[in-house]
Amino acid sequence: MRLFLIFIVSWCVSNFYFAQTNNYYFGNLHAHTGFSDGNKDSVTSGVSKPDGAYNYAKQSSNFDFLGISEHNHYSNNNNPGFRVQSYQIGLNMADQANQDGTFLALFGMEYGVSSNYNGHVVIYGFNQLIGWETNLSGQVGANYDIFNAKTDYHGLFTKVKNNPNAFAYLAHPNFDDYSTNGSQATALAYAPYNPAYDSAIVGMPLRSGNAFSTFTDYSDYSTSGAYFFTYYKKLLYQGYHLGIGYDHDNHYTNFGRSNGGRLAIIAPSLTRSNLMLAMKNMHFYGTDDSNAEIEFSTNGNIMGSILSDNFYPTFNVIHNDPDGEQADTIKIWRGYSNSGGLWAEIVRFNKGSNTMTYQDTSIKPNIEYYYFAEIKQADGQWIVTSPIWYKGIGALGLTERNNESTFRYFPNPASKSLSFSLRDNLEFQITISDITGRKVYENNFSGKDFVIDVSALTPGAYQLSLKSLNVNVSKKLIIE
Repeated sequence: MRLFLIFIVSWCVSNFYFAQTNNYYFGNLHAHTGFSDGNKDSVTSGVSKPDGAYNYAKQSSNFDFLGISEHNHYSNNNNPGFRVQSYQIGLNMADQANQDGTFLALFGMEYGVSSNYNGHVVIYGFNQLIGWETNLSGQVGANYDIFNAKTDYHGLFTKVKNNPNAFAYLAHPNFDDYSTNGSQATALAYAPYNPAYDSAIVGMPLRSGNAFSTFTDYSDYSTSGAYFFTYYKKLLYQGYHLGIGYDHDNHYTNFGRSNGGRLAIIAPSLTRSNLMLAMKNMHFYGTDDSNAEIEFSTNGNIMGSILSDNFYPTFNVIHNDPDGEQADTIKIWRGYSNSGGLWAEIVRFNKGSNTMTYQDTSIKPNIEYYYFAEIKQADGQWIVTSPIWYKGIGALGLTERNNESTFRYFPNPASKSLSFSLRDNLEFQITISDITGRKVYENNFSGKDFVIDVSALTPGAYQLSLKSLNVNVSKKLIIE
């Protein structure tokens, strides 16, 4: 039932998203303040609560949202030191700091402990604290609103699954984490696939931390990526539908500034509801680069989509960096659950281009494959997308190549330059016309990849046309 519902919801959401312009927003959903064990420099920074963290984060570069996910329990003062009464205060502070369209402030929890076979889970969408502590010194009543035993991850994921407004995101996971009986065999990465857990868990980080970094110059990158990338492939192999993001796990006052890595979400506009929808539908990716815009799609369906059809899928990758940085390599990975072979393998490799197109004609029908893109920029920065899942049904065939797939252009909206990537080497004419039909740009080109300068165009809506001997295509262009 879960997969059927995911397909229907993902199809509807993806088609709704592509009926309008998609935008890219960058931030972090894993951070702590003095409400638990964060803001360790509060004496010098003057910031000790979520409201101060949000105000600080609003001034960080390429940073559109911050989620504070305080530890859900006390243990000891500042280790982590969270009390239940602070949960509602944190939610209220986030509401007061939130500015849809400008900056998103969210408040949630990081559930769990890091001892063997346990693990931390970042949770958003609950208006009450989930916990297990009773008879806490100095605390009137239990230190939770909703009880869940400390090591009961089955209970936790079930509670998240049953809350339609909530999602779970695995925080710095280990292979032995999230066990149901304190053994490796029942850890999430080794136990049989569980559809209830799949409904609850939306993702995990490409990198996490450095948690105790004091840097504020965007330079302190974690080296945890290789381990988490392997874990990501293992969970996909287990059959889970989850995406990959990016965490800072701040414990000092450097929200958005410890490094330039970002959780990037794809949404029509910057609102809380759109962010929650993007997370729940895995329309996100993890990036070392603070503003790299990545398209990974098939037939108009973006990353996170779960699809089935009777033709061989064609995947498109576009790397667009507003700062002009180039992609050194693009890889497309593919796997399928419990295949008995590699957890995932590279099926397409491209070097020296910002775009890639790959049609997979080797898939077998009635098997759900997962695909994701990995990009390395020329400066070494790393980007990995959430997957697209695709199942071929019936006798598979080739899709017709139509004019709409002849060329791609990005970014849209554009402000300074507009990049083009063509399917074939062509001699063609590019024309840009305003809403009155007046031509404001016209030029002839040949080749497959090129860039034009649009900085002189007045902000607004335009028609972009490409004409060659056999092609005549028009598309919408926004200049901002």
